[in-house]
Amino acid sequence: MNLTLAYHPTNSGIHRLNPFVMLAWLGATVGSTLVVQHPIWLVAVFLTTVPVAYAARVVEQWTALMKLMLWMGVAIVCINLLVSQQGTHVFLEAGFRLPLLGVPRMTGEAALFGFGMALRLGSIISAFTILNLSVHPDDLLRAAVKLRLPYRSVLVTSLSTRFIPVLLADARTISDVQQSRGLAFDRGTIVQRIRSRGALIFPLLSNSLDRAVQVAEAMEARAYGASTRRTFYRDTPMVSADVVMVLVLCGALLLAVVARGFGFGSFEYYPTLGNLGMTPVMWGTLALLCGMLLSVLVPNVSRRRNSNDSV
Repeated sequence: MNLTLAYHPTNSGIHRLNPFVMLAWLGATVGSTLVVQHPIWLVAVFLTTVPVAYAARVVEQWTALMKLMLWMGVAIVCINLLVSQQGTHVFLEAGFRLPLLGVPRMTGEAALFGFGMALRLGSIISAFTILNLSVHPDDLLRAAVKLRLPYRSVLVTSLSTRFIPVLLADARTISDVQQSRGLAFDRGTIVQRIRSRGALIFPLLSNSLDRAVQVAEAMEARAYGASTRRTFYRDTPMVSADVVMVLVLCGALLLAVVARGFGFGSFEYYPTLGNLGMTPVMWGTLALLCGMLLSVLVPNVSRRRNSNDSV
């Protein structure tokens, strides 16, 4: 399983999009996921991220993380079933009573609510995964600077996101080296397993500290902080198609908010399940929302990015 969040260049149409377009897509997808509550709407928003992953040609990396997210979703549903005892549709009830908790029982409301929360988390993680895999960190850094965000904060965030994939790769390398020397991480008692993990943690911590010192020295050698005016060797200007796509994606988020205001994307989980059925108007609104979120696949999928040099 190739689990990584590092930028994966594939020269796809999604990779060639302007970073502002991808940031707008991320905001529209995450915002729509947080606004709506209806399970069908949550499923639809999550499914809109799947064609984007295929168009970006990062399906292998995306699938690896989604497999992990599947187990997280199962855990969310199970924990919600055990913790939340509200609801009228009881399908399992224990024959004993616990102090302060009462009679343990599992309800359909708790199961569906956990499913909805797992879908919401899955959509957010899927969108961020596609963004990290298809947009170069330097492009995100330039976009943040153009948005007038504090440069130091943006730089720290960019360096942090770069360190995470590197640490994961270092952890895999160190683990393979230690296992080749005969160290077994999954054998012995719990205390022995914890001690064996120390052979992985301490070299990883040492490597991360050395890398941080190297980055600091490289920044100092390049006179970081000597000037407040930022210039970029490569820049991607906004064209008319990019502006249209950003407006469409902002309209998708506005549509989700308006739909929720009219009750289209709302749903009652507690105290009793609401009606999962939807009217034709709701289906039409949902289809329009999904189409707007998928607009990143249409106009620029065959366009090549133009890189300009600036000093």
